[in-house]
Amino acid sequence: MGVVGFSFSKFDCKRNPVNVSGGIEVKHNINIKQVEKTSLSVGGSKNDVLKIYFMFEIVYGENMGSLLVEGDLIYADTKEIIEETVKSWSIDKNLNQTVSEVVFKFIYNKTAVKVLDLADSLGLPSPIPLPTVSFGEKKQ
Repeated sequence: MGVVGFSFSKFDCKRNPVNVSGGIEVKHNINIKQVEKTSLSVGGSKNDVLKIYFMFEIVYGENMGSLLVEGDLIYADTKEIIEETVKSWSIDKNLNQTVSEVVFKFIYNKTAVKVLDLADSLGLPSPIPLPTVSFGEKKQ
């Protein structure tokens, strides 16, 4: 199935006053902090869903700064997938591949726009490569 709800809960951003010369290393990390089963009422019926808490962190090298975004999302799927995911999480803190792919793509897509804006507001370089435009002769 997929993600049926999403919200941010924390933004922690800082830029340190350092002089940087040359390239800047930018590290990204998405971390699932907690997974729990909960109920969601839709149209008079209750369905089991997953509430997944996440953290998206970007660290700029040379102690230049960092961006931290936290939030949660609601993931709906079959009862079997929900149960399997909760069991897997309780054993080894991993999501199964199907859930993981959907959840990580969704988190990245939602947070990418937010961290671009936050980095720009702090005067930090873009944490995500942006497309470039060049003018010149057309290559055949």
